Amino acid sequence: MSDYTMRDAVQAAFDKNPSEFRDAIGSLLLDKIHDAVEIKKHSVAASFMSDEVEDEADMSPELETIEDTDDVN
Repeated sequence: MSDYTMRDAVQAAFDKNPSEFRDAIGSLLLDKIHDAVEIKKHSVAASFMSDEVEDEADMSPELETIEDTDDVN
């Protein structure tokens, strides 16, 4: 959790303290990014665990045979 609040960022702007403002905004944005990543991780984990497993034949890569290709030579 951030040591800063939005109030701290606004106060730093009013006080004409750019480094404090930058630190506060940066910290607040990182907190928001962290929260969004955590939500996405839970979403991906939930969808990953609920998807049905594909048939093994569908998962194997299709190999191209010599008969399937046309030689230009």
